[in-house]
Amino acid sequence: MIRQRSMTLALFCAVAFSSTLAQAHYLWLEPGEGDVKLFYGEVEEGVREKTPGKLDTIRHPQVTVLTGNEALNAAAVKLPDHFAVSTNGRQPTVLVKVEATEVRDLSKYGLEIAKTNYYARVGQIAAPVTADGAWLAVDIAPQGENAFSILYQGKPVPRAKVQVIAPNTWVQEHTSDQRGQVKINTPWQGRYVIHVLHVDKTPGEHEGMQYQSLRNHFTYSLFVENGLPAGPAIPPQLPAE
Repeated sequence: MIRQRSMTLALFCAVAFSSTLAQAHYLWLEPGEGDVKLFYGEVEEGVREKTPGKLDTIRHPQVTVLTGNEALNAAAVKLPDHFAVSTNGRQPTVLVKVEATEVRDLSKYGLEIAKTNYYARVGQIAAPVTADGAWLAVDIAPQGENAFSILYQGKPVPRAKVQVIAPNTWVQEHTSDQRGQVKINTPWQGRYVIHVLHVDKTPGEHEGMQYQSLRNHFTYSLFVENGLPAGPAIPPQLPAE
């Protein structure tokens, strides 16, 4: 399904919308009061999976909370529609990775046998790459206001598809340049979710099952204080029957 949405702001009108990353579940983080919430679904469609249900496919989230120079492992407690990560009332950087998902045959969707990994971040550090590579296989590095480098295993990813979901759920898509860099638009106040899907065609094995590719979903949640009021969320647009 190809979805196109018109926008009144000229800033967004110049951005092409497509279904490149549409209808793909991912994880994202939202800070709350005293904790950070980890959701699974699609922000732009208002989908937040529950338990019992598809939330149960997210197995063993690994969480790291960064405050200053301290990095601590944290528990992700499953609740009816999200996982909760306690931050003791602070607003630190929180990193999540889920790499324990099962290998699936996605041929009915026009894809191959694949394993899907999920990565999520809220808050940013100056340099997400360590001596042994990025802590998150897919990550971003800031390159100035609203500008980022898209990284895979610590290396820039040229032509990466980047989806930006605005506070009112308008979707904007960009492609990183040959240096893996992308500049986004954030005209409204509120929380944005940047979603990247990077497909690694290197075959492998997980839990005795062979896969043809790794589908790596990454999100970065950021809050914009200055800007126009976002208004209410736009309801999902269903295809005409």
